[in-house]
Amino acid sequence: ARESPRMPSPPRVIVIVGPTGSGKSRLAVELARALGGDVINADALQFHDSLPICTARVREDEMEGVRHHLVGCVKYGEYFDVRAFRARAGSIVRECVGEGRSVIVVGGSNYYAQALVSDSLMDVRDGEEEECISDKSFIDDIGPNGGRRTAAEDGTVGVDASTAYARLAEVDPESAQRLHPNDIRRVRRYLEIFDTTGERPSDVFKRERTMKKFVSQFDVLGCRTIFIALKCDSKVLDEILRARVLSMVENGLVDELEQFARCHGVESPDGARGDVRQAIGYAEWMPYLQAKVKMDSTPCVDSELASMRDEAIEATVRHTCRLSRRQQSRLTTFAKQYGWPVRFVDVSDSLSKFCSERAAFKDSWYANVVHRALELCEHGDVVELDSGNSSKQVAVHTCEACGKTLRGEIEWRAHLNGRRHRKASANARKRQRLEFGTKHPRLGRQ
Repeated sequence: ARESPRMPSPPRVIVIVGPTGSGKSRLAVELARALGGDVINADALQFHDSLPICTARVREDEMEGVRHHLVGCVKYGEYFDVRAFRARAGSIVRECVGEGRSVIVVGGSNYYAQALVSDSLMDVRDGEEEECISDKSFIDDIGPNGGRRTAAEDGTVGVDASTAYARLAEVDPESAQRLHPNDIRRVRRYLEIFDTTGERPSDVFKRERTMKKFVSQFDVLGCRTIFIALKCDSKVLDEILRARVLSMVENGLVDELEQFARCHGVESPDGARGDVRQAIGYAEWMPYLQAKVKMDSTPCVDSELASMRDEAIEATVRHTCRLSRRQQSRLTTFAKQYGWPVRFVDVSDSLSKFCSERAAFKDSWYANVVHRALELCEHGDVVELDSGNSSKQVAVHTCEACGKTLRGEIEWRAHLNGRRHRKASANARKRQRLEFGTKHPRLGRQ
């Protein structure tokens, strides 16, 4: 491996974010070796000690002697949420910085990293319990039984969609206008923010969007906090992700999933929170795993099992590529919303060489990615993005013929031009003629 130069410099807290497959773990190791520091994992699924291949956990040989924290630290069945992460990771950061070592925080979703470095996403009451107030990207990431908040914890869980939306419209009309009445997940989450903080969600988001200066909880330690976001061309990333999924299969993914399913069951237990089965690369394999586990009592044709296996591989590739696009989009939104010091590094050129020119990839990665990241850690300028008019009013239209509510002119025009709307409008006109009769033109006298 190329020897990274040691930089005698004060300790830093460096947060690496980016879409899955963009090389975050690789860059974290390179920076840790160059700056003299430790790596803290902020990928919620990689906290678990189960399914290391499925969750793409960094291997021992890939760590290259760099100390990694919070990797495989949660045993099956244990609950480890963002508050527990913030407490443990914060303690590790303070210890490392106190000893003069930098810290590189690396994870999948930027949510855990945000919660670690800043109080802006946490509501601290009387120095006691911390409650997530969240941002819209986190709301999008809530899993069905995830390690974040579940529907059972929501005070509006027993309220139907129309009642919940009516209450939101009463307490925060601006937020209600931005949400669809049937988007019950976000409606409930916004109500939860209001009930928890006593503030309207629109005011909370507006305050965070207009933050002029990024404040890290580690500023008091005398060290800089730097965000580095990796970005990559989608086509290049799709090729990388396909190769990675196939490599995972070759390295024992199927055996790992089968063994896990036999030990703990194919599906998550009722009420489970933070379950590792949320990982992309597990749900896609459930039909295969269910058939495999039942083979002892109900034999399955090998061709059927092979077909399910192939479909699981393709589904994993599709869903991983879709996730990477969503993550990349949200990172741009994250930089716009908060105005935080995010520095973007384009890894497209280097990753394009990964599958075909491994030797050229290593040189390109070091020259274009690692070297650039080290420069940004030292004295790089912040990439500022135009946030635009985030408070722009969104027009809400209701189609009486279809009984649908649509937000924004684009949705409305698309609906009016749609086949379903035209058919519903034609049926409405027919019903009207039947009810009131068809008016014929009066015949003139002959």
